[in-house]
Amino acid sequence: MIKCTFFKRGFFEKFKITGHSLFAEKGKDIICAAVSTVSQHTARFLEKKGAKVKIKEGYLEVENIANDELSQVFVEELLETLRDLEEQYRKFIKVEVKNDEN
Repeated sequence: MIKCTFFKRGFFEKFKITGHSLFAEKGKDIICAAVSTVSQHTARFLEKKGAKVKIKEGYLEVENIANDELSQVFVEELLETLRDLEEQYRKFIKVEVKNDEN
C-alpha cells in the first residue's frame, strides 16, 4: 500500500509518500505511476522554492515547504489528487493529514 502523509502546522510544512500499491507488476502499475508523477512534479517545484527533497525507491519526502501562496497551492493540489486516487483505489493507497496546531 502507498501511504501519503501530509504534515500541517497552520500551513503544509512537509509530506511523505512511502510504499508501493502492488496493484500490478512493476512497469504496469497505474496507481504507482500516477502517484509518482504528481508527487515528483510537486517535489521538483517545491525544491526550486527551497524545500528539501529526499527520494529513493518507494520513498519521497519533502520538508521545509515554503509558506507562500504558490507553494501551498501546489501541495493542496497534490493532496486533492491523491485523495481522488484514494477514493477510487482504497485498498492500494491511504492519504492522511496530520495537524499540529501547537
